Amino acid sequence: MRIRHDVAFISSVLFTIALVWFIRPAWWNVLAGYGDMRGPDLWRREALRSVSNVGKLMLALIIIGLIVTWAGYLHKVRWTWFVMFILVSGLTSQTDLLPLFTHPKVFLDLPGLLVDAWKGEHFARIVLEEISIFLLMVIALLLPAKSFFSRRAGPAVGSSL
Repeated sequence: MRIRHDVAFISSVLFTIALVWFIRPAWWNVLAGYGDMRGPDLWRREALRSVSNVGKLMLALIIIGLIVTWAGYLHKVRWTWFVMFILVSGLTSQTDLLPLFTHPKVFLDLPGLLVDAWKGEHFARIVLEEISIFLLMVIALLLPAKSFFSRRAGPAVGSSL
């Protein structure tokens, strides 16, 4: 068995780590809709069903991302880079990262946020985890960009051999 050491393989491994990281929160969201649905609170039941639907959507996007990563991205098929770009911009920024930036503490006191995460504060730890996963996915996306978009060595279009 030969181990590949090219940037597309390293990027695929980074994408796999990042996408697997999203499975547990997505699964928790799915299970939220199947909890105790008794009681008179219609709005709570509908909110839990909506959270469950978002979890199902996230799981579907994770599966699509893993399939695209290991079926096409690894082989440097150009359209897979665009699929992963949409996945990174949609999955991470809209579902997890964007709501965190509306909190004033994230931008105003980043060193304090690091200290709070070190002390074990839950919000600070979540913010740093989400930023780390987002940066991991951006690095995985940009790392092989040159190999995806560089011209292939070979005859030019229309030239005779």
